[in-house]
Amino acid sequence: MRGLVLLFKFMTRLPIPTNPEFDSKELGKSMKFFPIVGIVIGAILYGIYLLGSKYIPTSLVLATIIVLTEVILTGGLHLDGLADTFDGIFSYRSKQKMLEIMKDSRLGTNGGIALVLYFILKILLIAGINDMTLGMTGALFGFKSSVGAVVLVTPVLARINPVLNCAVSPYAKPSGSARDFAESTNKTGVLIAVAIALLFSGVVGCGVLGVLNPLHLINITAITMVLGLYFSKLMERKIGGITGDTLGAVLELSEIFILFGFYISTAISLSIKTLI
Repeated sequence: MRGLVLLFKFMTRLPIPTNPEFDSKELGKSMKFFPIVGIVIGAILYGIYLLGSKYIPTSLVLATIIVLTEVILTGGLHLDGLADTFDGIFSYRSKQKMLEIMKDSRLGTNGGIALVLYFILKILLIAGINDMTLGMTGALFGFKSSVGAVVLVTPVLARINPVLNCAVSPYAKPSGSARDFAESTNKTGVLIAVAIALLFSGVVGCGVLGVLNPLHLINITAITMVLGLYFSKLMERKIGGITGDTLGAVLELSEIFILFGFYISTAISLSIKTLI
């Protein structure tokens, strides 16, 4: 339990009433429970969606508020990793120089481009899912809006890949804030993370809310994990392994992949409805 509390304090800016003594080993062992952090973040985003959908008629504005809320909840921690990773990897320097660039707190051109594209894609995908389900075609065929469920489960599913990366790749540096995550996570931890994420997403998204397709959910998760595995192997070739920055990058990229998957899933489901 202490490890999970430490994980929330390390990975989010949520107010945690208890303040346990920091233990890097306990924190590292808690990585397999990372999807639980996603459950809490997703639940807050779902609440924002429910409230916003009543008073904000414009999908782009609502999507922007949801995206910015997530940034606030995480303190931009993972976005910083995304920018640093793109700055380093696309510098096309030596491994050591890439690691030095990633450690530099200044934002480079490649990192800036990555952040701009990230926000554009994320906002457009969320707004697009909302527009499809609430548009004329969706209303005509009684199609329930799935965007609430999507913003609820996406942060949960996306947190599988950082756990996967920790389990399959070495840490690239002699020391670092995420080294204990990499050293303490194994394949059993990945199975636990997958079980938590799929069980929650399936029960809530497919069962309670009843708006997500179970087969699509499994396919999206599987494809995202394959892409996450490829990302970890790419990092091994580029810089010799993973770092805290690459873990943040794979999380944020996973959210884009998952949202894109749900966008396609919504389009397919709506097309099937119109044919029937």
